[in-house]
Amino acid sequence: MKPRPVYVYRNLKHGRATPPLYSVMRRGRVIAHRKRILLSNVSFRVRETGRRRVIASGQKNVHAFVVGYLTGRKGAFGIDHNRHDLPVKLFYDPYYKGAFTTADGTPIRYARAVLLNEHGMSACYWD
Repeated sequence: MKPRPVYVYRNLKHGRATPPLYSVMRRGRVIAHRKRILLSNVSFRVRETGRRRVIASGQKNVHAFVVGYLTGRKGAFGIDHNRHDLPVKLFYDPYYKGAFTTADGTPIRYARAVLLNEHGMSACYWD
């Protein structure tokens, strides 16, 4: 059986005073909650209708996801001589842009590996 991708989002009810907690969904159902997740073959999805609702109402909702395959501690990172091979911190702000971005505002569409942990999101080998 072919493995299915998971959708990961930051749990909005977890609060800002504690380290982030991420919810992992597969087939529309939450299957786990984790403080650290390593994903491979990652894409980034933002539901535009949810983003517009956040902007209009000022109330948060889950509309942005990191989509990929769960990976162990080894196996997501390979050797690549790409100019984007070092980890870069990623951000998402629905008021700023409708995409996941780097610190300088460059939109990210794909990454070979993404680590979500208490320090936020980091990606390697991105495009």
